[in-house]
Amino acid sequence: MLRANGLVAVPLFVALTAVVALQVLNRLVLHLPLIWSEEVARFLFFWVVLLGAAMSVRTRRHFVLDVTMGRRRRARGRVGLALGLVPHLCVLGFSVFLLVQGIAYARVGSLRTATNSGINMALVYAAIPTFAALTIAYSVLNIRRDLRTHRTAARPDRRPPPAE
Repeated sequence: MLRANGLVAVPLFVALTAVVALQVLNRLVLHLPLIWSEEVARFLFFWVVLLGAAMSVRTRRHFVLDVTMGRRRRARGRVGLALGLVPHLCVLGFSVFLLVQGIAYARVGSLRTATNSGINMALVYAAIPTFAALTIAYSVLNIRRDLRTHRTAARPDRRPPPAE
């Protein structure tokens, strides 16, 4: 899933770079500004940022405030697991809320069209529920991985001690 996310984000970033370069070339060199380019660049930037943010949740590089002041790393057992799951559960809860609200926002956007580019705003606003759905999936995967790691670490080693 992360690979598919990147396969969409990279071409959008390339398109963003191309649109901005075209805008600069036309405005500063040819003195023929493209009226749609700034708007399209903004929409592409919105999509790239949200897809990148979802990827950062998957790789656990999202923004987290450490209110435990490093105690989480020293905590073991269920306390350590609970402290480790809190950020994922917060992100998961926010993402569920954002998915519901984002779908409603995209529906409203289907009735609007961008002024200069003529793009239906539902295509732009669809980035919000897309981000939320990806973040939900990535958060659930992270939680499952943490639980599995905790179970494996808590299980005593069943192998017999090495013979001397």
